[in-house]
Formats: sequence, structure tokens, C-alpha cells
Amino acid sequence: MYNNYTKDIFQKDIKYCKGVGLRYADILSKKNIFTIYDLITFFPRDYEDRTKILKISEAIKNEYKNSVVFVEVIDISNFTFQFKKKPLVIVSDGATICEVPIYGGRLPAGISLREKLYLTGKFVRGTRGKIQCRMIEFEKPSSNSLSYGKIVPIYPLTEGLSQKKLRTLIINELITFEKNMKYDIPLIIKKKYRLKSFVDSIMEMHFPKSFEALNEARESLVFEEFLSFQYIHLSERRPNILIKEKRYNSCNALEKVKSSLGFKLTADQNKTIEEIKEDLFSEKQMFRLLQGDVGAGKTIVAFLTALIPCESGFQTAFLAPTEILALQHFYTFKRIVRNASLEDIIKVDILTSSVNQNERNYLLKRLREGRCNILVGTHSILYDEVVFKNLSYAIVDEQHRFGVSQRNKLLSKGNNVDYLLMTATPIPQSLALTLFGELDLSVIKSMPAGRKGVLTKYKELYERDHCYRFLRSRILKGEQGYIVFPLIENTDSNFITLTSEFERAKKDYFYDMEIEIIHGKMKDIEKEYIMNRFNNGEIKILFSTTVIEVGIDNPNATTILIEGAERFGLSQLHQLRGRVGRGEKLGYCYLIIHSELNDIIKERINIICETTDGFKIAEKDLELRGSGEFLGERQSGIPDFKIGNIVKDGEIMRKAKDEMRELLKSGKEEFLKENEIFILKADYLKKSIIKDE
Repeated sequence: MYNNYTKDIFQKDIKYCKGVGLRYADILSKKNIFTIYDLITFFPRDYEDRTKILKISEAIKNEYKNSVVFVEVIDISNFTFQFKKKPLVIVSDGATICEVPIYGGRLPAGISLREKLYLTGKFVRGTRGKIQCRMIEFEKPSSNSLSYGKIVPIYPLTEGLSQKKLRTLIINELITFEKNMKYDIPLIIKKKYRLKSFVDSIMEMHFPKSFEALNEARESLVFEEFLSFQYIHLSERRPNILIKEKRYNSCNALEKVKSSLGFKLTADQNKTIEEIKEDLFSEKQMFRLLQGDVGAGKTIVAFLTALIPCESGFQTAFLAPTEILALQHFYTFKRIVRNASLEDIIKVDILTSSVNQNERNYLLKRLREGRCNILVGTHSILYDEVVFKNLSYAIVDEQHRFGVSQRNKLLSKGNNVDYLLMTATPIPQSLALTLFGELDLSVIKSMPAGRKGVLTKYKELYERDHCYRFLRSRILKGEQGYIVFPLIENTDSNFITLTSEFERAKKDYFYDMEIEIIHGKMKDIEKEYIMNRFNNGEIKILFSTTVIEVGIDNPNATTILIEGAERFGLSQLHQLRGRVGRGEKLGYCYLIIHSELNDIIKERINIICETTDGFKIAEKDLELRGSGEFLGERQSGIPDFKIGNIVKDGEIMRKAKDEMRELLKSGKEEFLKENEIFILKADYLKKSIIKDE
């Protein structure tokens, strides 16, 4: 049983801690420090090795690093800075004299004539040839020093808070923490991976004995933090793993349709189909994430596996985030079923907000009676009035557009429904384990045969004319294309936007061609009409926002111009590029840079130009932008980790997931009983980890 102190660290207001009070409690709140736990896990952003005490003559050779010297104050004078007098402290180490200008304007308490101090800062030779110290800290000799003679933590600060004060507050609490904290990393994990104890690791993170010990402490705390996250993720987010009765008889329809496709599936596609088949025919409910690169053929895999429930008299729901995508899937599935001569056996229907009431009522009746085998649709499928006779398989396309409650709403429409999530955004394994730790993972990387790929180049603003003329030349060869903008319109007339450029381009470049605008603010019926005309070849160029980012499949579209490319994330650029090169012709992608081409923009854009591997791009995107921006804040479900980094520590996350699955196998209640403090801590962390909606 845990003691009262263990409860206190999660519940006790920081203002009651030694040295804090109301004033510093308010300052600390700006850094999200509200409890003792927040304080002791407010880890340094960096460390400085101040184990060596140097002479001033040695310190001046470390011009770009902070050094520690032991000095005596031999004089206190002043100097003029910005027409004001400021204190000037003169110190000596017995061999060399140094000036310490105090730009703040007030002599710090503790500095007086003949005082001996440990002085930390950068030592440089000034304009007059004199040595100066740009002081950051000083401390009187002490057996319990905070700023010299050791590896010293450097914390992220806020106004009103100094390194010295924050170190003092933390060490005050760590003394109590070390004596009273009874919590530790679950013993079985600690032994297996030879991790340090929780208390020792916390102590080392703030005041490490060595950099080697610091690395060991960090690894132990990352494992413990990821284990807490996986406990919450697996026990809270995933419905209990349910045993289902064997319900499917065969997969003859799948094999018949597969042989009538007119093309061969890739090795990755066949492997994924086998993984899903194994899940469907097992006696456990399937929870699987299917991710793949742009154009890798995830949808056909999902559809083929949906034929297994249909053949045995069960139903499948196929949920898409937009009406355009739902309609595209619907027409594709109908065509595939017709080509296999199975239209009398496999009935595919569609339900969106555009379906009129009479058609809707008829469809809902067919669904209740089991005469609809596969229902493709948007959020409309989630309404209470949509009742299936025997839903057993749910497929969700573009998973990050839907929240957990929507997922559970869909699953509630059947009994132990098998569940497949799909994403067209390649997600690095580290992030996939974080976002979808409760799911099994299937990956399709290889491209269908016959694809020529996409040639990608970046152009600066003055080269736009070349890009537009190139696109015109491709259209004259009978091909089609896209021009994508980050903004529909903008009050800033200097910025190129969708609406401003459409009219200009129509006049200057495409005066004899059918071109059209499409964007997210248009009604679904308008977008559907435009997309149908584009897919039929009537419209030659689509001027668009990112509404075309996912799922649009027109093999005749070979060229895409992306205006203001520096405003998009790398993964988004990769998705947009994936709209071309989907047929047997080479695709072309021009990234038009609107801003000044600096090193940061050039680094990002070069990544897209150099590789078409979506997983490499996604890894780099995650590294550059951080997890919060990768999928967007609203439904990303990204936890605010104290110490773990899902890019660098992906392997630890994988191990934590596997270990927590094993721990929970014996039952959540038993784990709870044996690890009360671990659960207490996990419950405290839940508010920063569960962010679905």
C-alpha cells in the first residue's frame, strides 16, 4: 500500500512546498507546474559539465563555453552603458584580474568586497584588451553546491525565475522525495531490462553523478513513462479483446474477384490480405491498422477482405471521411463486383448526406433486412437510425479524421465487430505505436507494377511562368493536372491565392481549355459534379486547395503544381504529389516556393525532391515539426510526454507496448492489485495523454 506522501505528490498544491508560496506558485504555473510531481519531473533542457574549476587564463581559451573559476572580489566600481551607470565587479584568481559587468543595473546580493566566490560564465577579452566575464551565475563556497563542481542542470525558465531559485526549489523537494517515495517501476520490467529505480532515476536526472548515469536514468524513466502510456492506451482505449464465434465459412468470392481484377497484386498486398484473413477467421475480434504509402493499393485490399463476411451472410461498413471519397469507393467496388459477375450476390450501397429521403428509407430497410452486403458511406453511417442486420466487419478510411467515440459508435452496431483502420498518411512506426498502440499493424510499401513514378523539382517564384507553360504542354498531349494553393483567398493582396490566380491563369495560360476550381467550402454536390467531370476528362485542370490531398485517383492526371509549397508539411506535400503518376505515364510535381529560399526551407523541400519513400519523409516531418503538428492537434491524440521522444525512443515504445500487453493478459484487476501506485500515477497522467475529442 502506498503512503500519504505518494498521494501528496499528485494532489498537493505546489504553493505549500518549501520556498514556493503564492508568488512562485503563480510563476511556476506558467511552466505547467502545479503539483510536487510536476516539479520533480520538470527535467532540465541541458546539462553543463562544471566538474573542473579553471584558472581565468584557462577559461579564456573556452571562449564559447561557460567556465567556472574561483575568485576574490578585489574592487567594486561602475561603468556607463546606454547612458546609465552600472556596477562593475573586479575579481582576481590570484594570477589574473577580470572585470564582471552587471548589465542588470543592481549589484547582486552576496557580492561584496573581499568575498570569495565560484564564478560561472563566458570569459572573453574585451575591446580594451581587458578580460571580462559575462557572468551567468555565482555561488559562495559550500559543501552542497548547486552551480559548480558537478554536472549542473540547465532548466527552461520563465520571467521571475532564475536557475538558482529553481534548482533550490527542486532540491528541497527531492530531499523529501528520496526519503518518502515508495513507488517504483513494476518489478518484472525493472529486472528484465535492468532499469534503475524510479527514485534513483529522478535524482540522477536533476543532479547526475556522470553522463553515463544520466543516460541510464533517462532510459529507465522513458521506459516507465511509455509503460504508463501503454497501460492507459490499452486498458482505456481498446475495448476488451472479445472472443467471437467462428462465423465465416470460406473466401471463394475473394479469390474469384482477385482473379478478375486484370492486374496482379503486389507481394505486400497479398501478405496484408493473409494477415487480415487470419484475423477474420480467428476466434478473437480483429483490431488492425493498415497503413501504406501513397498509391500502394490499400483500398483494394480492404475491399477484397470485405467479401469474406459477405459470402457468409454478414455485412460490412466502409466509412470514408468525405463524400467525394465515398462515391469514388462506391463506383470502384460496383465496377469490380460487376467484372467478376457477382452483382447478384454482392450488393454494394452508399449512404451520404446527399441521399434523398425516399432513397434513404429504402436503403435503411434493405440494410435492416440484410439485403445490403457492403455499405459505403460518410458520417451518415453513424446515425442511430442506421441499423444493420448482422454487421461483422467495419473498415474506416483515413482514420485520423475520426475520433474514438465515433469508432465505438460504429462498433456498437454489430456484435464483436472486426475492425480495420486505414491511413494514406505514412506514419513512422514510433508514432504509430503511440497513436495506435492497441492495434496490430499491417504495412504496404511496394507500389503496383507499371507505375513510372513522379519527378519532383522546386522552383522559385520568378520561375512560375515555366511551370504553367509546362503544365499547358502536358494538357495539349491529352493529359490532365492540378494546381494546389494553401489559401482560398486572403486580404493580403500580395499573397497568391486560389481565387486570385484562377482568373489570371485562365486568361494568360489556359484560355482555350476547360479548367475549374474546387475547395472545401463548396457544397458536396458541387464537388461531386466537378470531380466526375474531371475524372471523365471534360475538365483538364483542377485549381484546388488540399481537398484533393487524399483518395483522388485519376490515372490521366500527370502534372501537379503546388503553390506556396513551403507552407505545407512534408507529409502533406507527399500526399499531394501522390495525386499524379498513378497511371503508366511519368508524373511531374513542381513545388513553387513563395518565400525567400533560406536554409530551413531548402532542407525541407530537398527531402521531397530526393525521395518518394513516404515513410522516410514522414519520419523527417515528425522530427522537424514535432508530433503535435504531424497529424494536427485536434484529433492527433498525441500525449505530452515529460521525457520520452517518440522519434528517438521508438524502440522503447515498441517494447513497452509488448510488455504491457503481456501484463494485462492476466487481467486488469490483478495488475491493478499488484501495482497500485503505478495505476495512481497513470491516472494522474491520463489528462495529458488521452486527447481524442
